[in-house]
Amino acid sequence: MRLPTTRLRRSLTLALTGLVLALPLQAETSVRAITLSTAGLAMIEATGTLGNDPMRLSVARNDIDDFLKTLWVLDPEGAAAHLTMTGPGSFEDAFAHLPLGPDEVTDPARLLHAMIGAPIAVERRGERWEGVNMGVTQRPCEHGPCPVLNLQTDDGSLRSFEINDALSFTFSDSADRAHVSAALAAWRARSDDRRVELALRSDNEAERQVGLVWLQSAPLWRTAWRAVDTPEGIQLIGWAVVENATGMDWENVELTLATGATRNIAARLYERHYAFREEALMASPPPGMPAMARGSMELAAAPVPQMADSAAAAPVSADDGDSFSRFTLSMPVSLAAGQMISVPFLSETLPDARLTLYRGGHGERHPVIALALENPLPLRLPAGVLTLYEEGRGHAGDAHIPELAPGATEIVDFARDTAMEIREESGTTETLREMRLVRGVLQVTEDLQRRTTYRIEGAPQAERELTLDHPRRSDWTVTGPDGAEETTDAWRWRITVPAGETLTHEVTERQPRLRRVGLMDIDLPTLALWEARATDPALRETLGELAGLRTAITEATTRQRHAAEEIEGLEREQARLVNLIVQLGDDSNANRERRARVDAIDAAIAAAEDTRRTAASEIDSLRRQIAELLES
Repeated sequence: MRLPTTRLRRSLTLALTGLVLALPLQAETSVRAITLSTAGLAMIEATGTLGNDPMRLSVARNDIDDFLKTLWVLDPEGAAAHLTMTGPGSFEDAFAHLPLGPDEVTDPARLLHAMIGAPIAVERRGERWEGVNMGVTQRPCEHGPCPVLNLQTDDGSLRSFEINDALSFTFSDSADRAHVSAALAAWRARSDDRRVELALRSDNEAERQVGLVWLQSAPLWRTAWRAVDTPEGIQLIGWAVVENATGMDWENVELTLATGATRNIAARLYERHYAFREEALMASPPPGMPAMARGSMELAAAPVPQMADSAAAAPVSADDGDSFSRFTLSMPVSLAAGQMISVPFLSETLPDARLTLYRGGHGERHPVIALALENPLPLRLPAGVLTLYEEGRGHAGDAHIPELAPGATEIVDFARDTAMEIREESGTTETLREMRLVRGVLQVTEDLQRRTTYRIEGAPQAERELTLDHPRRSDWTVTGPDGAEETTDAWRWRITVPAGETLTHEVTERQPRLRRVGLMDIDLPTLALWEARATDPALRETLGELAGLRTAITEATTRQRHAAEEIEGLEREQARLVNLIVQLGDDSNANRERRARVDAIDAAIAAAEDTRRTAASEIDSLRRQIAELLES
């Protein structure tokens, strides 16, 4: 996108704006140029007359947030401009201070009911009564219920009047009449809630032409291609499909069509926002404001070459304390209740710290275009949304700026560089450094090595300096390549990428790891793994002996388990036979055979018990041998 006659410098001019709110306009302006982007934005360039009288602007309600976020006033006199407008809560605020509500002022019966006790004068067919309004009631009339005004006259009598076309009344008290007039004025100001009326003023009353630049949402422009296969080759023609949804007629405007991947942030600036306040646990006086420290300083708009006419800010008195900074406008401000103001209160020129940045570890295909901002002031810079313009090109993107303490730095993204493409691949290997046996514990020292390869495809038309941030991982150190800069959360390299070329940048990281493996009860597959990795012959022999003993324990444990299972089965069979013998209670051949079988089972159980005891004893012996082996 392109700016009008006065252009932004490559050095970043950062203008933080205080209270902001406004939108796409009609009124005392002439549109000169329109830029439509594939980011869904229209950049509008217009001119208008500014002087002793304010420039009146009317902005669509749906566009007010973008207008307030992006408006740039290009003033050849370099004066500090400010906007005033009706606030989003002005209608509710107006009635919050009146003795009647919005619906009551539009209905005479409801108005009288709301103003009970007010002195009024009533007239009907040339007769006049004065007294106190007693409110409105309903009574049956010829065509149904009708409202009736009740009045206590000055002589104390009570009168009732049907409210119809023949009846008129007047509030006798000037304060009551003022309340009704204020309520009607609030309705009048709300007559068109689809637009916001703004007034642009400056501290210079000389009449002159100023430029305005702002952004608003717009439909995407699209491209339809035609191609013809000719003997000379393919003839390709692109047709742009453009819709004017700006709400303004275009007449002899300069139209620019832009495509790219800028970052665009929607900021709700015309809404009321209240900060969360912690609720007190007990009644107590509010704490005093912290004492100011570190003196104060005067900030005024410094002239910026070629941009002094558009980067001016109102002079302020600023100071910094232990917990907050404050900015006090030197110029007096007059603002009616329910109105809003947008005024630049700080202008500072920072070094151009643009960088093409790729943050590894996220799998992104393209680097971002970012700004490295450093707060040069001895004051906190408040958080806000930043709209970036480029000299001669226009809107470059949006970014979020957090609150910056004095001297603090922050990198903020505002676009993607789709001309470059980066792919990353990584893998981890383990290298055994040492393995030794200490008091029955196998201590294994390993080196984990992680290699991440960044394949960087340069922009086709231009050389780039790429800033590559590789994420820092706890307990890992970078061993290559050289020249890395260490930041809080990344290892950083600056790589020159020639136009159209592909580079490979391989990052190698190392992490030493110590593992302790208990061998007394180690399972055979894990033991076999460590035995195979052991490089020391004596240690390998020890692990081999341990494997033999562990195998013998496994076999003895199996015999022990089988003997226990056999005993359990024999005892169940013996119990069944004894129960049957008792139930039959005779001396038959069958029962005598059962008794003999019971005796035989006793012998089998005794043999199985011997086997189980022998296996348990063998296991104990083997474990003692393992303990002795591991202690040797």
